[in-house]
Amino acid sequence: MAASLRYTLHHYGSHNDLQKLGVWEAEPADKGKYWVVYIHGGAWRDPRVAHETFVPSIDHILSLSPASSTSNGVGAIAIAGFASIDYRLSPHPDFPQDPATTPTNQYRGARHPDHLDDVRSALVFLQQTYGFGANYVLVGHSAGAALAFQLVATSSPLTGTPGASTMMAGAPAHPVLPVAIVAFGGLYDFTAVNERFGGTYASFFRSAFGDADDWDAAAPIKFPGSYAEQWSNGEFVLLGWSPEDTLVDEPEADNMARRIRDIDGFVEGVGDEEAGKKRLLLFKDLRGDHDDIWRNGEGVARMVWIALQKLGFEP
Repeated sequence: MAASLRYTLHHYGSHNDLQKLGVWEAEPADKGKYWVVYIHGGAWRDPRVAHETFVPSIDHILSLSPASSTSNGVGAIAIAGFASIDYRLSPHPDFPQDPATTPTNQYRGARHPDHLDDVRSALVFLQQTYGFGANYVLVGHSAGAALAFQLVATSSPLTGTPGASTMMAGAPAHPVLPVAIVAFGGLYDFTAVNERFGGTYASFFRSAFGDADDWDAAAPIKFPGSYAEQWSNGEFVLLGWSPEDTLVDEPEADNMARRIRDIDGFVEGVGDEEAGKKRLLLFKDLRGDHDDIWRNGEGVARMVWIALQKLGFEP
């Protein structure tokens, strides 16, 4: 399935070998269709988790789409293409590197906001190369889910408008924001989830964000502004979680959903649409442990198609 699409590996940055992304083209010239863009997890530091881990999800997404007359023979009725982003990683104790002997372009020494800056740069590159503007669903797993919301939190409201400038004064380039976010197994409240897991997550949060006093400033659930106001073109958020997830617990998903509903004013549920209202769906029907969800890809595909249906397309 994904193997039948045209695949291209792009480098969107020159400072590190991890500043790369993969693109699988379905019908990229059709501006009426959506792109699906993925941000992988891996606790901001795992070199074993890379952009290729989106392939099982692509296969299942395409398997749910009816056969079409595209030149590649793959049914992708609502989808113009897929992209999956790699980004600079933080140090991992199980994969140590010596900064004195490791080439700079191979060294994993990222610290927030490096990961986020790379996601920004990757999306700007994609939008400039493929011209899809806001016509994309941003999908994130675990740390990638956090990065999706950090992207919104650090944007200007203008960047949610198609055609708006991607540059903010004194800040890195910022992409036009997506129309929908699908986030699953996400880390949203760094201090609280670390406490619930007995402090066992402190190592990777420190590696990515520094001292514990700095975690809340980067945590999506602690964003002091309004996601609704910051994300003017946003239409839909789907938060996914599996009861079999042993690494991210149910309160993490519940509390983020509560924040988006009660503070940001998103309307929760799948009932009748309210004109002009941003929608939220908390989907706790995934199956498999934390990484099994993307390894299998079927649950990811279901969530992506739910988002596309909310945007007006049918599988």
